Amino acid sequence: MIPVTEPGRTPRVLGIGELVWDMLPGGPRLGGAPFNVVAHLARFGWLAEYVTAVGRDPQGRRALDEIGRLGVGTSLVQGSDRPTGLVRVRLDAAGVPDYEIASPAAYEAIVRLDGDALEIASHADVLVFGTLAQRFVGTRKATRQVVEAAGGAVRLYDVNLRRGCWDPALLHELLGLATIVKLNDEEQATLATVLELPDSPIEAFARALAARYPVRGVCTTRGPAGAGLLLDDVYQESPAPRIDVVDTVGAGDAFAAGLAYGVVNGLPAAEILDLAIRLGALVASRPGAIPAWSLTELGTFEPPTL
Repeated sequence: MIPVTEPGRTPRVLGIGELVWDMLPGGPRLGGAPFNVVAHLARFGWLAEYVTAVGRDPQGRRALDEIGRLGVGTSLVQGSDRPTGLVRVRLDAAGVPDYEIASPAAYEAIVRLDGDALEIASHADVLVFGTLAQRFVGTRKATRQVVEAAGGAVRLYDVNLRRGCWDPALLHELLGLATIVKLNDEEQATLATVLELPDSPIEAFARALAARYPVRGVCTTRGPAGAGLLLDDVYQESPAPRIDVVDTVGAGDAFAAGLAYGVVNGLPAAEILDLAIRLGALVASRPGAIPAWSLTELGTFEPPTL
């Protein structure tokens, strides 16, 4: 069963970062890691807004239509003279993607937020950000604005490292803004090297990271091997289901949405992992980062475990 939030109160999520058209073998699909997380939380019935920028081009107009169709508000989407973001995605035989990220792109030019945006941020239960768009000064300044406005909101940093699109100083700054950090096992190894932390096991890495930065939780996904979560000093590992993978594009973002949902609802670590793993697996069993799924399907999705 999918747990429900406090009766009479609808949670709010605000994301900030890239918005791109993923050029997949089956055709273009709207994406961008933080946006995917926000769109999945909107599927839970949350109020959702996203800070980004799109070009004043046909792709930008299509993006605005698709954002709305997915249940995410468009009031914080800025216009830009740069082209709407584009990512060419190549899938290997196992459905694992490789990304070629076009630049310049509109999301690289996010500008300072106004009072209306900060009012929205002040009511957010969750803020979601990643790494890619944070390379740009405007995005980092806007992210600090929403962090300050949001007060005690859960601040989910979904790491999502892309080749050539990060440096140690940026990681340090973003980790300092987070209360929950989600990453995969390859990213864990990278952060362990860069920050001189233990690489394994997951629990040792998570506790060392939590001791250095002001975070409540650290979660590492391991693909078919499942995931481990340290939350409020409680550590839990869970296995992954065995599924027929269509592609893994956005599966980690769906997992992050389940993670955010569970943390906001105050679920125990084991239940959070169960929900996040099932949602990630459900998305991996379908094409694209934000395929159609329903709460009923998620609640009954019980493939055999490894």
